[in-house]
Amino acid sequence: MELETALTEFFEMRPILAQARMGTYFIIPLRYEAGALRHDRIQALGRPWDVTTMDLSETVKRLFYADDTASIGGCYQIDAEALCQALFGGETAPGITAFSVSDKNGCAERLPFSFYHAYLYYFHTRVAFLCLGIGYGDMRVLRWICNLGFAESRADYHYRDAFGQEHGFVLEKQLEEVLRSWGLEGFFASGSTLLLEAYVDNVAVVPQRFRSLDTIRRAAFNLHLMSPPNALAEDDSEEDVDYVYAVKTQELGTYRWGCCVSSQTISYIMANETLDIDAEMAAQAQDGLPLLLMALYEKYTCLRFAQLITAADKKSMKQLRGLKQVMLEFQAYGTVDPANISRWHNIKRIYQVVVESNRVPQAIEDVSGKLSILIEHQREIEQARNDMVVSVITLFGIISILASVLSIIQILSDGSQAAWLGMISSVLLLGALLVVMAFWGRRE
Repeated sequence: MELETALTEFFEMRPILAQARMGTYFIIPLRYEAGALRHDRIQALGRPWDVTTMDLSETVKRLFYADDTASIGGCYQIDAEALCQALFGGETAPGITAFSVSDKNGCAERLPFSFYHAYLYYFHTRVAFLCLGIGYGDMRVLRWICNLGFAESRADYHYRDAFGQEHGFVLEKQLEEVLRSWGLEGFFASGSTLLLEAYVDNVAVVPQRFRSLDTIRRAAFNLHLMSPPNALAEDDSEEDVDYVYAVKTQELGTYRWGCCVSSQTISYIMANETLDIDAEMAAQAQDGLPLLLMALYEKYTCLRFAQLITAADKKSMKQLRGLKQVMLEFQAYGTVDPANISRWHNIKRIYQVVVESNRVPQAIEDVSGKLSILIEHQREIEQARNDMVVSVITLFGIISILASVLSIIQILSDGSQAAWLGMISSVLLLGALLVVMAFWGRRE
């Protein structure tokens, strides 16, 4: 009976779900070399952004404060206008009136989208993330950009100038140029596009709250599959997904939001009477992104350490110890257990699913173990080298002692009274010193 009621609600809400307005943050993983991050150029376009969400505990929020002693990194907010100026140049950007995307694999229809504020998170472990936000009304926009299951983008991007002329551009290429000027590059140098490597954070707003959790699951799962929220989509092969919901409002008997979480996406379906997607995207930037960035920072830090270990000079104990020190600091206060991330259970659950589905604890243990093995091996090599040096010094010491004994014998053989007196005095003095040292050792 309950299942029938849930199905009935979903089918009743399909016309309402069809009214959904949507937005997405592409969380693009990046990396940089030591000392290469150009804060001056980033600040010329953006401004420092403080993490103030109440969804995270105070201890976790302090980790994002750039001037805190326990800081793991910081964040910049880049306005949509400033981002467009960076992407298209100061003279071209003011003349742009609209953006659109089409499918290069056959569909010539151009669907509009818009940019939201972008957020650049950087971390001291030489990883960073650009959170690029877009808004759209047709789910095909997201499907064309992400091109699930393929290694190449199928999206053709266009903008319209002030004279109504259409111009094509390659978004990923222009993003790469801007990021390169900031000292950043794509995390994987495999030739794949930046947006295909991104963690996808979807938000959809509908004008009515939900009575049934099953309706939320179906709509959120559709978003996860990059299908319209009212679609009748199913996929039993999706085994890594989980669902998290808002607390039920008892006075109304309904839920405001729920989400579908996986290792690569999170998809929220939210009730908003005015369909204000801009407000929900701003709230997601304030509350949702820091939570996801905390989990993804841990994942990509492990991957970054694996890269640095591969590139490090295995014979340099200084480099290995430096990596080990950073790894210890990362483990000490750069990782957060789900129990400590927030006071809200549903927030803890979202974080836990992302961390566990990406097997972050196992990755941390694996990298730490590799570093320990390399350091222990290098320590054994240095110990063998030191033992050899000590052996050589000991050999020379024995030879020196033998030479001294021969010299003493030669001197005493001359029969000089002064030599005998000096010898006897030295032996007595040395004996007295040994007795004093033995007596002092017993007292201690």
